[in-house]
Amino acid sequence: MIELGSLIRVCRQGDLPLYIQIVEQISTLIREGVLCPGVQIQPSRELARSLKLHRNTVVAAYEELEAQGWILVKPRKGCFVSPRMPGTVPAPLAQPGQVREAGYPVSTGYDIDYEMREELQVKYPSGAFKYVFNEGFPDVRLTPLNELLREYRVIGKRKFARDYLSYTAKEGSPRLRGEVVRMLRQTRGLNIGIEHVFISKGAQMGMYLAASLLLKPGDSVIVGDPGFFVVTQMFIRLGVNVCRVPVDGEGIDVDAVEAICRSTPVRLIYVIPHHHHPTTVTLSAPRRLRLLELAKTYRIAIIEDDFDFDIHYESHPTLPMASRDANGSVIYVGTLTKILAPAIRLGFIVAPAKLIALLGQHRYVVDLQGDNLLEEAAAELLRNGAVERHLNKIRNLYKERRDLLCAMLAERLPGIVSFTVPTGGMCLWVRFNGVDTAGVALEAQRRGLFIRDGKRHNPPGADLNAMCIGFASLGLEELREATTLLIDATLHTISANVQIVQLNRQIV
Repeated sequence: MIELGSLIRVCRQGDLPLYIQIVEQISTLIREGVLCPGVQIQPSRELARSLKLHRNTVVAAYEELEAQGWILVKPRKGCFVSPRMPGTVPAPLAQPGQVREAGYPVSTGYDIDYEMREELQVKYPSGAFKYVFNEGFPDVRLTPLNELLREYRVIGKRKFARDYLSYTAKEGSPRLRGEVVRMLRQTRGLNIGIEHVFISKGAQMGMYLAASLLLKPGDSVIVGDPGFFVVTQMFIRLGVNVCRVPVDGEGIDVDAVEAICRSTPVRLIYVIPHHHHPTTVTLSAPRRLRLLELAKTYRIAIIEDDFDFDIHYESHPTLPMASRDANGSVIYVGTLTKILAPAIRLGFIVAPAKLIALLGQHRYVVDLQGDNLLEEAAAELLRNGAVERHLNKIRNLYKERRDLLCAMLAERLPGIVSFTVPTGGMCLWVRFNGVDTAGVALEAQRRGLFIRDGKRHNPPGADLNAMCIGFASLGLEELREATTLLIDATLHTISANVQIVQLNRQIV
């Protein structure tokens, strides 16, 4: 019989439970050959006495080791190291002597119609640059992570906690849907019930499910231009005809929308009512009402992407079109991701109950269901007011950051940049005059600041020469230094261009 007391050390202040420490050390001893197959190990009572632990702790460890296949417990005989090591040993696919080339293939052995698009690749290499200007991300350092983790722990202690690990409603957690209903009734004026709400892994997934359910190749979809390029690419990959209409200071041009509807069978209109991306303008109330009328007249669906509704600074936001939709035209999309953190993928769709049921079936063939544990934890954060408190906090902080960025650009680059101070959102749309944004972005990167040149937002055949500058994810001092780098890069680029022009004139 092997005495384990001298081979095992437990740490009562460690993060791992004591019984797990015992399990890991005994399994390591077996794996390394210190404990050979068939060898008897000392009973739980003796090991507990040797380690000065409660016997139940050692019993739990032995039960776990037996469940994993490391030991065998024989009634009235004792505990023995299993004669067979746990795990699987796969049979070789190739015949002996056949050698496969090293490495996995880079290219596919079949044709792919899609091409890699630069604008769809995530390129925010924070490790390579001192500062990064994204295009409107929240500050994840402010995420109420402790509150979220606390709710996970609370859920884990419930008697029915393991129910969350199984399959549940395809439309999302009923509890979270109920909390979303309560929130939207209070903040958006939506007269809805739980049957009108669908929970998705972020707003983007929700929009893709809705669009792929409604659209067929060749259908026509109207989008704003410039607009959210990711959604536009989504429509293109669905094989639909994308009709672009201008976006001005009041949002999407509804006259242009109506002109297209008169001449073309339109299936869907995609609109961002609050803080349109990337220009940050808000769709005016009269235009919202006209869009509803057009949708009713021409039997068109509207995806109302209200991802930034909660991030407003100056005044109360305008109620969404969904709050006045009596015809069942609007598919209202929102998210908690923009409030909390990009990695916390939680979005929601509000639509007629029939569509919600269809979305559940549609989702089932690609994703089965959502993240039960996350959805339950988020429901509690909404219920106990943690999300509302977090919103109140970040609104004040983000407003300070917006004001600082706008003030520095206006003071240091008068006549060179132009912008409208956004009433909400997490980014600023800045047009540059007399200097190309591509040169500015390149010079900024040389100085340790990563920023996109904004070219991916250009309409076909045009150059807006503008940048979308996210201010929310940087603290005030970080933002001050990053903006200084951007300003210096702009002035340096202008100076370099002037010198080149002068030199060319001398040559001529």
